[in-house]
Amino acid sequence: MRKVAITMIFAVALLGLWGIVAHVQDAQAGAAAQAAPPVLNAPTDKAAYWANGDIQGIWKDLEAKQVINKRVMEGGAYSINVRIVKEGDAPLVHAKSVDTWVVQAGTATVVTGGKLNDIKQRPGVDDASGSSISGGTEQALKAGDVIFIPPGVPHGFKDIKGFRAFLIRWDVK
Repeated sequence: MRKVAITMIFAVALLGLWGIVAHVQDAQAGAAAQAAPPVLNAPTDKAAYWANGDIQGIWKDLEAKQVINKRVMEGGAYSINVRIVKEGDAPLVHAKSVDTWVVQAGTATVVTGGKLNDIKQRPGVDDASGSSISGGTEQALKAGDVIFIPPGVPHGFKDIKGFRAFLIRWDVK
């Protein structure tokens, strides 16, 4: 009888501990999801700020969801995005907008210029994608590098290893 009582107490304690751990994990997951800031409409009367902790949370959220982009600010003719570039992402060309990439982590080779092959216009946006770029210029990128891509210039990435960047885009035409 004593063994049964001890076993029952142990089982109840174990289930209680398991419930507490599950509750803490759910609370942490909920806090992380709530901590990721929503898309901010670009302010017109003050500066906007994103804390490094918020940005790091966005990287983790993108990785967990297997998503490559999170727009953090929308200004109509301009935007700021947190991006993870993956091998196989199609090269693009934008008709009316400029891209500025600020590399935060990892490495990649950007291919710019040349000719975009097998062009497909993307519906509802000013850009077209392609299967590859012929005759482009290659430039190795690493954390801290910045690349500016004007309208009409094809661009894509290869040899990607953990590449993360801020993508700042604005319309110029």
